[in-house]
Amino acid sequence: MEVVQNLLGKYMIISKTTFLNFLKCPKNAWLKIHDPNLLEEFTLSPFDLQLREQGNEVDVVARKLFPKGVLVTKKAEEGQGETSAYIKAKVPAIFQASFLSDAFLAKCDILEYDETNQNWNLLEVKASNAVSEDGPEEKDHVTDLAFQAIILRRAKLPIGKYFLIHINKEYIRWGDIDVASLFVREDISSDVIARMEALEPKMEAAKEYLSREKEPLGPCDCIYGGRSSHCETFQYSNPDIPKYGVHDIANIREKKLTLLMERKVYTLDDIPDDFDLTDNQWNQVHAHRSKRPIVDKEAIKSELDSLRFPLYFFDYEAFGLAIPPFDGYAPYKKIPFQYSLHVLREPGAKLEHFEFLHDENSDPTEAVIARLKTEIKPGGTVIAWSMSFEAGVNKDIVERVPSAAPFFEMVNSSLYDLRKIFLKQYYVHHGFVGKTSLKKVLPTLSEKRYDALKIQEGGQAVEEWLKMFSPNTTPAKRAEIAEDLKKYCGLDSIAMYDIWKYLADLVS
Repeated sequence: MEVVQNLLGKYMIISKTTFLNFLKCPKNAWLKIHDPNLLEEFTLSPFDLQLREQGNEVDVVARKLFPKGVLVTKKAEEGQGETSAYIKAKVPAIFQASFLSDAFLAKCDILEYDETNQNWNLLEVKASNAVSEDGPEEKDHVTDLAFQAIILRRAKLPIGKYFLIHINKEYIRWGDIDVASLFVREDISSDVIARMEALEPKMEAAKEYLSREKEPLGPCDCIYGGRSSHCETFQYSNPDIPKYGVHDIANIREKKLTLLMERKVYTLDDIPDDFDLTDNQWNQVHAHRSKRPIVDKEAIKSELDSLRFPLYFFDYEAFGLAIPPFDGYAPYKKIPFQYSLHVLREPGAKLEHFEFLHDENSDPTEAVIARLKTEIKPGGTVIAWSMSFEAGVNKDIVERVPSAAPFFEMVNSSLYDLRKIFLKQYYVHHGFVGKTSLKKVLPTLSEKRYDALKIQEGGQAVEEWLKMFSPNTTPAKRAEIAEDLKKYCGLDSIAMYDIWKYLADLVS
C-alpha cells in the first residue's frame, strides 16, 4: 500500500473532501494541505457550520434504518483495522467504515451486508431532498459515491449496489420521527459505475498535483469565475486582483472574465470602452468611474407612488431543518422564529415598531399568526427586501394552518419588494459594489451599519436562536442572545424604512 508523503514529512491522505476541493480549485486544495499558516484562515461561516451540523445530524438519524449496524469509532486510517474486523464478521451494517488505498481515504456512511449475494452495498447519506447529478462535479452525489467505489474496488471489497439515502420532501412529522418515511433510498448504481471510469484519472492527477513539494506557480483556476465562486485562498494566489474589480461585475460570465484575464484587465477603470458588457453591467462600471450615482427619478417615483399607506416594513428570521423539529412540518419548511415590523400609518406620521421573538423551544407558528393579525391590516403595502422569502414563509404557514390562508393571502398580495428599485437599476451607486443586498445598500445611503452588531447575518441569527435552548446556555446568556437577535432583525426592517425615506425625499 503506497501512501504519499508531503514536504512536511507527514503522510498525505487524500480524503473525499480534499479531492472535491481539488476538482473545484487544485491550487486551493494544495495550499490547504501544505501551508499550515494559511490553514488558520479557513473559517466556515455560521451558515456553512449550520449545514455541516445538519448533515451530521441526518447521518446519525439515518443509521436508525439499520438497527443492527455498528459504528467504526477510530478516526481516519486507524479505523481500517476496526473496519476489517467488522467485514470479516459480516455484521449487517457498518457506519463510517474506513478504507485507505494508494493515498486515498474513503469514509463510508453506511456499508450494508447483502447475505443473499455475499457482497456489500455502499450507501451515501445526504441531507438534500433529491439526487444531485447535473451540477458542478465537486457537488455531485454521483461523484461522491464513485470516489468511494474506486477505493473499495482497489481494496478488493465485493460491492453489489450503490445507493443514495436522501430526505423525503413529502414527509410530514406527526409525533416521533418515522425514520423509514423520512428517508428515500435510491439505487444509482448504473450512474456510479459509469462515472468511475472518467473519475479515476482525475484521482491520479490529484495525487500527483497534491504531492508536489513546491507550491504550484501562477493564479488559481478561480480567476475565471465571479467573486461568489472564489476559493478561500483566492487573494493569496491572485495578489494582482483587487478586492473590488471585474470579478464583481454583476452576472459576469466565465467567457467574458476569461477575455479580461487574458488582457490582464483587473479593475473597472481599465475595461476597454468597446468591451461587450450589458447595459446594466456598464451602469455599474460608469457609477464606479464617476463616483456619482445613476438615478432614474421618474422610475423611482412611479414605484413609490404605487405604494399604499399604511406602509409595513417587514422582515422575518426563519429557517428550515432537514429533520422537522415540530409536528406538522415537512423537511426544510421554514420555522418563523422572529420578525420585526415598522409601520408608517401616513406620510409624516410617527414610525411605530412591533417585534416578535419566540423564546421557547416549540413551534412558533400559532404565536406568529396571532400577533401579525393584530399588527397588519388590509389596505396597506407590506414592504420587504427579496420578498420571495417572506412570501415563502407565509405559504409554509398556510400549509400547516389552512385556516390562516385568508390573512396570509392578503399579506402576500400586498407585498412589495423594495429591492426591485435597485435590481432594475433605477438607482446605481458605486458604494454598492455591484450588489443589491441590504448590507450594501443601507450603509451607502445612511449612517447605519450591520458591522456594529454582534449578529450580522441570517445564518448567525439561526445559530444563536438555537443556542438559546441549549442546556449549557445560562439565563443571562439567553437574555443577551435575545437582545442581539432583536437588534439584528430590527435593523433589517428599519433599514427598509430608511431606504424608502431616502428615495422618497430624493424624488419629492
